[in-house]
Amino acid sequence: MSSAFLAGLRFEARMMRRDGAVWFALIVLAGVALFALTMGSSRVASQQAAIAGARADETQRLSRLQKTLAQLQEADAQGKPAPEPPPFRDPRNPIFMGGGPAAAVAALAPAPLALVATGQSDLLPPAVRVTTGSKDSFLFADEIDNPANLMSGATDLAFVVVFVYPLVVLAMAFNLLAGEREQGTLAMSLASARQPAAALAGKLAARVAAPIAAMLLAVAVGVWIFAGWERVASAGFAALLVVVLLYGLFWAALATAVDGLGRGSAFNALTLIGAWVAITMILPAAINSLAAFAHPAPSRIDMVLAARAASTDADKARDASLARYAQEHGEAGRPAGGPQEMTLRRLATQEAAFQRVEAIVAEHDAQLARQRDMADRLGYLSPAYLTYQALANIAGSGETRYRAFLDRIRAFHVDWREFFLSRAKAGASLTAQDYAALPRFPQADDELTARAPAGLARPLLGVALPALILAVFAWRGFRRSGI
Repeated sequence: MSSAFLAGLRFEARMMRRDGAVWFALIVLAGVALFALTMGSSRVASQQAAIAGARADETQRLSRLQKTLAQLQEADAQGKPAPEPPPFRDPRNPIFMGGGPAAAVAALAPAPLALVATGQSDLLPPAVRVTTGSKDSFLFADEIDNPANLMSGATDLAFVVVFVYPLVVLAMAFNLLAGEREQGTLAMSLASARQPAAALAGKLAARVAAPIAAMLLAVAVGVWIFAGWERVASAGFAALLVVVLLYGLFWAALATAVDGLGRGSAFNALTLIGAWVAITMILPAAINSLAAFAHPAPSRIDMVLAARAASTDADKARDASLARYAQEHGEAGRPAGGPQEMTLRRLATQEAAFQRVEAIVAEHDAQLARQRDMADRLGYLSPAYLTYQALANIAGSGETRYRAFLDRIRAFHVDWREFFLSRAKAGASLTAQDYAALPRFPQADDELTARAPAGLARPLLGVALPALILAVFAWRGFRRSGI
């Protein structure tokens, strides 16, 4: 049986080597994959530059504030009169410093294989400046890219694997039996071969192995060139190869199952193109639409506008309360208590706005979590959906890592507010010791990256199981053809 299999494999490989169209398809597939990895490498470099710039800016801001604070303290110690800076530039003022000039940078560095998939990195900037204000004031303050570019989407390896790669696999494997039958060689092959099943299996293996090997080789070369050998030797890269291999085998099994129906090449081609459209486009869109319909949530723009409207309403409520008090008490209604009283009133307004905004953001996030959970359950209907999720997890740009990053920002935001607002409420000025003890955003990128490949079991099972079922149907179809 092995000799018949190898004979069929060698014969089909020889025929494919002489076919210029096969070479063209494989070269284009490899070239597109390398181009996508080039774009991914450029995207990673821009993210790293953004993080480095944000951290350099943070260092410069804190250095200027500490220098100004030292000058003010030195002037006070020497009894020399010094010009009093305005409150929003006074490094001793905790309410203004925590709200902007001393803001801390929270960054999510690109994962080792971030060049593979864009994932959610086009929704959130790689670095944000955490302040004492509500999360809408810093999470959604920066534009990541030109909106027109975001609408068209990024070209990454995940796109090539999910959409382009299956087309080449289908083109190679869609008409093994149909082509032999239409050319009149199937009966001759069945009659002359001692083990026709093994011979045809070898020919099918050659057709399937060519695009899969071309993609795996292109991925390996591209990651080695743009990310380095240490990435190629990592467990994440091994998981990447497994995902690409399984996804290719799924489409090969689908093509073989359709070919085993015993119809013509035209029928096979139309059926497989329809399946490609349904699996890669219609089903993922339907999954997201059903999840959004079952658990509707406002868009991010609506959520940001609602959060900022809540902040504005809090300011208006404070102004109306002060105006009403002044109208009722006349001259006695003027604000009293000096700067500390004004600071407390400002804090009360910010706290009211903060509570309103947090409620809106929490409701939005909870609804999105319900959508994601439902979409994950329905994702088994589309191997393309599962494959993209797996690639995003390997790249460190999937839902798991970004959700953990936002959780860390949420916890750090609480600590940051407590540090500054407790001093503002007590009327204490910031000192050099306070600047040295500023809360720092915890960097746990290695831990988050290490956990990303752990979430691959579900998508891999969701792709492997349909491939096995289709392989059984293909085997039965080949048996019906007389093999």
